[in-house]
Amino acid sequence: MSTTDPESGYYVKDEREKQFAYSFHTACDSKGFILATQVTGANVHDSRMLESLVNEVKEKVGKPTAVVVDAGYKTAPCSILLG
Repeated sequence: MSTTDPESGYYVKDEREKQFAYSFHTACDSKGFILATQVTGANVHDSRMLESLVNEVKEKVGKPTAVVVDAGYKTAPCSILLG
């Protein structure tokens, strides 16, 4: 835990530099407009954020017809989230 920024998370990936950081999760539409955002400590895995991002999009603009994600967000089938 960082003594100067306890909300940050310790980021470790492959050979890259290890550091305290944040992750910025973004949901966009097909035209690139941002529909939802969430910020977490970098130690929170992307796969834990998909459901809350989809729920935020549902609340703000309605149920999406499709969801396309980076491999890091791989989680339960999106059809469950869209239901």
